[in-house]
Amino acid sequence: MLNAHGEFSVQWFAQVCLVTLRDSFNREGVLAMAAGIRQAWLDAGQPTHWAHVMDLREWQGGTRDGFAASHELLMWNVAHGAKAIIRIHSAMFLARVTERQHVFDDISVPIITVSTPEQAWGWLETHGIACLPPGAVPCS
Repeated sequence: MLNAHGEFSVQWFAQVCLVTLRDSFNREGVLAMAAGIRQAWLDAGQPTHWAHVMDLREWQGGTRDGFAASHELLMWNVAHGAKAIIRIHSAMFLARVTERQHVFDDISVPIITVSTPEQAWGWLETHGIACLPPGAVPCS
């Protein structure tokens, strides 16, 4: 979804909520993304065992209030069945920025950082989370 506060898409594949972010996000952008994730979760039947995968390869960062809203979103995800959070970053700089903003504080599920979608799907498959990435066959 195009938004003046960041661009995102939300797709659900089996037990995976894939969120792709582009540009930079402020609080309004994160709140719009949160609404999209919550609607996708409802549309998927309110699953209780799923993974939150964020494709951040085109993401350009965010504002302090955007990072705070991101933390709230991740806490909601975990409270509603997310068993892992996977971040796909092309460079580790923004991954470290996010960590310094306390986005992952008090998150009680594994937080995995990888550099390719294939690594994310491999981790999910190894941990028994069904996934179907775009254009691929279902994970076994």
